Amino acid sequence: MSSEPGPPEHPRSTLPPWARVLDLACLAIVLLAAVVAAWGGFRMRVGGIRVALTSPYRVFAVAALIAVVRHLLVPRPPIYADLPGRLRANLATTPARTAFGALVGTRPAILFVGYMAVVVFGFGAGGRAPYRLSDNEAANLQVRWDMPWYFGIASEGYHFNPNYHGQQNVVFFPAFPMIWRLAARLLGGQTMAYVTAGTVVVFVCFFVALTYLFRLARELTGEDDPARFTVWLLATYPFALFYGAIYTESLFLLGATAAFFHFRRREFVAAGLWGLLVGLTRPNGCFLSIPLALIAIAPWLPRWLNGGADQNIEREPGRKRFAALVPAMLTSAMPGVGVLLYSGWMWYFTGNPLQWAAGHAAWGREYVGFAPLIADRYDWLVNAGLYTYSTYVPTDFLNTIGAFFALACAIPVARRLGLAYAVFILINILPPMAAGGMLSMGRFSSVLFPAFIWCSTVIPVRHRAGWLATFMAMQALNATLFYTWRELF
Repeated sequence: MSSEPGPPEHPRSTLPPWARVLDLACLAIVLLAAVVAAWGGFRMRVGGIRVALTSPYRVFAVAALIAVVRHLLVPRPPIYADLPGRLRANLATTPARTAFGALVGTRPAILFVGYMAVVVFGFGAGGRAPYRLSDNEAANLQVRWDMPWYFGIASEGYHFNPNYHGQQNVVFFPAFPMIWRLAARLLGGQTMAYVTAGTVVVFVCFFVALTYLFRLARELTGEDDPARFTVWLLATYPFALFYGAIYTESLFLLGATAAFFHFRRREFVAAGLWGLLVGLTRPNGCFLSIPLALIAIAPWLPRWLNGGADQNIEREPGRKRFAALVPAMLTSAMPGVGVLLYSGWMWYFTGNPLQWAAGHAAWGREYVGFAPLIADRYDWLVNAGLYTYSTYVPTDFLNTIGAFFALACAIPVARRLGLAYAVFILINILPPMAAGGMLSMGRFSSVLFPAFIWCSTVIPVRHRAGWLATFMAMQALNATLFYTWRELF
């Protein structure tokens, strides 16, 4: 059943669109001036160019100039009367309220579980944290596994030694650490400012990603109820702990859901920008181009292959025109463009445009195919048994559960939502599985949002509480492993 209608997602305003954009820009710059006044701003170099933002008065003057220009061109309604109401209305929409509830209801709890696991159980092998930014366990809680690598890029930039064949930070894509760097510099640039800024960035990205997920799920299912359950399923998923860690999962989920949402609506500028962000966020970001291209050609595909409901907007007859296909295909290429941009810079920086890919060998990621993976798991299950498998390699067992969940959802997702959504699952789970086995498979499965949309349509209402409770209990277990430096990453 659909829930009662809430406030409109986009409240009406008498202002033209460009004036609303100026109002939002003015507010953002005023907030920036307040941040600079509180923490002193920053000085840094970007591509050899010195960039400084240390005077709140100059920043505020820019905001004042924008406000004056806006009011000269459109004096009514004034910004102080129009903008607050629009912001309140947008935050009161069903997607925003659901996303905020899922964020507040899961992220602080999992961080608390991680903190208590550290103080009660201590650390894994070695009995101490391998890396610290603070002696305070609460302040150091976010310093786990890949986070120090992103911290190094955000604070000091990329480094590469051609004579060293160990782990180097060029394998990590730049979008997340650069956003983190900017936020941390605005907060003063001290070590703990980076930890605080990183946490704020992932929380904000997760919140906006959940609002997009709600809106996309509502369009695909036609109702608020499954969309709301989709958001909570993803937020409680056993490997959703990475949405509160200083990792790329929140940013990747945001970019992917937003790109799908806008691309379906043929809002190609927004879809292209989000797709470009995904391509600059993770190596597998370029794969997003494939499902977007499948959405573009959906009107030409036979019904049995394309899947999904006949009323899906991807299959509208008006889209079956070459003139409509060209901009769609160009937009679908943007995630690949993001990877090409980083590869081009990598060529300049290291002499090898694919050094970011070659460097993954130091992390144990080299292509071996599926045969060794299948043979190894078959040997464990048949000759040793499930009990022995889960006892001797428990984290591998947990990651296998995550991979199995994603793969099991692929075919029903294709039937219910469409081919593009199933392909999104497969291209984000099979290549890393072929190159690294079950390493990090649980984390990779956490961003495969079509699986959660499909689950929300088939899990009976009376069973939902049980699913959420089970998911959250397993997430607490995984958080205990992750934050105590057991090998779940």
